[in-house]
Amino acid sequence: LHAALAGSGGDWILGERFSAADVMLGTAAHWLVQFGLAPDDSVLKAYVARCATRPAYARAQAFEKA
Repeated sequence: LHAALAGSGGDWILGERFSAADVMLGTAAHWLVQFGLAPDDSVLKAYVARCATRPAYARAQAFEKA
């Protein structure tokens, strides 16, 4: 995942465009970081942070809390 993000040429797994792949991988990366299952990786943490700024992410989090 780190290599794909570092070499994608953009903010997202496939480059400049957010895709369904980011929904899947962003969710997985979130859990890996949250539970300390991934090494301390600035690329991965930055990706998780970018995913968290998506409006749909905020809506999903609000839905989960309700």
